[in-house]
Amino acid sequence: MITNYGKNRVALLVGGSATNYPTYFLLGIGSGTAAVTQTTLISGSDAQIFTSTTYPTAYKVTFQGDWNSVEMSGIQLREFGVSSGSIVNGSVWSRTALPALTFDGTNELRIESTWEVY
Repeated sequence: MITNYGKNRVALLVGGSATNYPTYFLLGIGSGTAAVTQTTLISGSDAQIFTSTTYPTAYKVTFQGDWNSVEMSGIQLREFGVSSGSIVNGSVWSRTALPALTFDGTNELRIESTWEVY
């Protein structure tokens, strides 16, 4: 879900007043329900610049992030977010909470987050 902070940033971008835009995925190990009022991950553990940004239709953007098995080894992923910076507990434009996914050093991770403006 896009957070209130993310909605504010989009409005600033459209108005030409913002210089930062989404460029990073943040991974976290904190658990809790996602809410639009959140501005950070509960417990950030990693940040990675997008592998790619694509525009599948006129009103959509898809961000993709990739992590190899070494980067993910030992992580129990419970949340991820989209951010304009690499600070693992920085302001997030969107946040997703999920049941714990444990990485044992044999799994890679790819996240794709698609936003649609309507």
